Amino acid sequence: MERVAKCVQIWVSLSLVAGFVQSLTAQSVSLPSLRLASDYLNWQPVTSSSTQIFYEQRYLGANNVIALKEGTRKTLSPYQVTASNPFAVSEKLSRWRVRYRRWEIEFAEGSLSLLRGNSDAAQLWLDTKAKVVNPQRFYFPFATEQKGRWRWLGLSHFVPFRSHQVKGELTLTLRYLVCHRFRDGWLSGTYNNDRLMGELEFVSSQGIGFRAPEGKGFALDLAVNARKGKWSASFAVEGIWGQVRWKRLRKVSALVDTNALAQDPEGFIRSLPFLVGREEFSSFTRPVGKQWLIGFGYKQSRWQWNLALSEQAGRHSLHLGAIWSLASRSGIFVDFQTPFRSVSLGYSSPNLNLLLTLSHPDPSKAMALGIQVQFFAR
Repeated sequence: MERVAKCVQIWVSLSLVAGFVQSLTAQSVSLPSLRLASDYLNWQPVTSSSTQIFYEQRYLGANNVIALKEGTRKTLSPYQVTASNPFAVSEKLSRWRVRYRRWEIEFAEGSLSLLRGNSDAAQLWLDTKAKVVNPQRFYFPFATEQKGRWRWLGLSHFVPFRSHQVKGELTLTLRYLVCHRFRDGWLSGTYNNDRLMGELEFVSSQGIGFRAPEGKGFALDLAVNARKGKWSASFAVEGIWGQVRWKRLRKVSALVDTNALAQDPEGFIRSLPFLVGREEFSSFTRPVGKQWLIGFGYKQSRWQWNLALSEQAGRHSLHLGAIWSLASRSGIFVDFQTPFRSVSLGYSSPNLNLLLTLSHPDPSKAMALGIQVQFFAR
C-alpha cells in the first residue's frame, strides 16, 4: 500500500505540473534591461546641442539560493534550501550610444539567462553537488530555463513637454532585435534512488547538425520623466510592444527515465541519455517580455528621496533610496531593494557613472552582484 500511495503521489504531482507548463508555450522572450532603475531615478533632461558619445558595460548575477561564489565550486557542503521560489539570473550587456540634440542611436549586444524552479529542483541540484542525495527521499523537481544572446540597433527620440508648473521629457525608443542563440524549456519529474522519471520540452536554435537562422524582431520602449517643484515622477515600460520570430527552430518533447543524472555548473541537467519523444522543426514567434518601473522622488535641499516599484528580469522589487547632489553636477546614489535584499551604491558625474550592487557586505557571501560602468564624451 505504501508503494501504491507513492505512485499516486507522483502521478498527481506530475499532472499538476503538466497542467501548469502548458502556459509556457506562449510565454514571452526576455531581453537584457535597456536601463537600470538607477538610470530612470537619476534622470536629467537632454539639454546639450552638441554630439555626445556614451559607452556602457554591465554585469549582473543573482539568485536566492546560495552565494554566487559558492555556486561556482565543484563540490559543496550540505545546504538546505529556504527559498520558496528559487531563481537564478545572469545578465551581460555592452552598449554604444551617440546622441545629437534630441536624437540618439545605439548598438548593444549582450546575453540573459533565467532559471526558475521549485524548492525540490534547487535542493536536488545542491544535494547532487554535495553528494548527499538521500536515496529514500522523493524529489519532485520542476524547473524552467531561458537563455538568449542578443544584439540590437536602436533609435531614440526625446520629446520635452511643459504644462503649467510641470515640465518633463518623453523618450521613445525603437529597437531592431537579433537573437543569434536561443534556448527555452522546462523539466518536471520525480527523482528517487538515483532515478529520474518525468517529462521535458524545449525549443532551441541549435542541435546535432542543426543551426537555426537568427531570430529577428523589434521592441518599442517608452519612458516619461516629469518634475513639479520639489516632486518628480518616472514611468517606463521596456518592450511595451514587440516580438521576435525564428523561421526555423528545433522543438523537443520527451519522456525521461534515466539514472544518469549529473549536475552542470551552468544549468540543471547535463546528462539525459534515455529519452522517448518527438523532435520537430518549425517557425516560431514570441512576444517581447515587458519590464517596467514607476517611481517618485522628493527633493529636499541637496537630497532627493526616491520610492519606486519595478520588474526586471522577472523579479518585482521595491526601491527605497536617495540621491545626494555634489558640486559640478556630480552625485551619490543609494538604493535599497526588497524583498530580495540588496543595496546599490553609485556615483555620477558629467563624464562617468559607476554603480555597484551587493546583497551582502562581504562579496564572497553575496547572492547578488552587479556592476555598471558608463563613460561619456563630448
